[in-house]
Amino acid sequence: MKKTSALLGALMAGILLTSTAPVMAFGLGNLAAAIPGVGGGTSGAAVSAGDIDAFIQTAQEADQMIGTSSRHIFKAVASKQDIAEQEARLATANAIADPAEKAAAINKIRDDEATALQKSLASQEVQDKLKTMNQAQLASFGNAAFTFMLGVLKDKQLAEGSTALVSGVTSNPTLLPRLGALKDVVTSVGAQAVSTAKIGEGLLKLAKSGKIAALPASASEKPKKVDDI
Repeated sequence: MKKTSALLGALMAGILLTSTAPVMAFGLGNLAAAIPGVGGGTSGAAVSAGDIDAFIQTAQEADQMIGTSSRHIFKAVASKQDIAEQEARLATANAIADPAEKAAAINKIRDDEATALQKSLASQEVQDKLKTMNQAQLASFGNAAFTFMLGVLKDKQLAEGSTALVSGVTSNPTLLPRLGALKDVVTSVGAQAVSTAKIGEGLLKLAKSGKIAALPASASEKPKKVDDI
């Protein structure tokens, strides 16, 4: 990833808050900080190496939740041809030797997938597919939606505390060697927020209409098991 300034980290946090407007509209935006040392009120003096570890670990967990569940949702609503094409693109991307090029290719696939899902979730075709799902399939889809939104809420929480955390690390000479890696994660969280907002809006509408089970109200909730449909 490219190195970014503290200002860019703050801007990424702003992007996330804007992108999650649908979350706030459905009452999921006012979250209490659940990550020690990462909440919005964190001061520079309170930042420790453990806070950085917690931030990065939570970001990795959120990324895994979003990645796994979004693939599940995509496979549940996309056509067999679209699924086959995406699998081929992923195989090609995973075969790229250069880490930066590989990451860029995978991120492009994720962005395209998010755009496709945003359109699909609002379509009549997906509404019809949900009606034809049996109880187990619908429960599996609901679990994926729940886990996806839980990852989104965790990203939101991270973004809200990222500016204070970066500022604290910047002012602590003993933590400066870890600043570059932290900024990379902050940037990744912000970039992911843009694509997840596209899918999240559609899932929130489905939950509000009662077509799928309720979504998480807090980032502290536990993810649900995502099984194959």
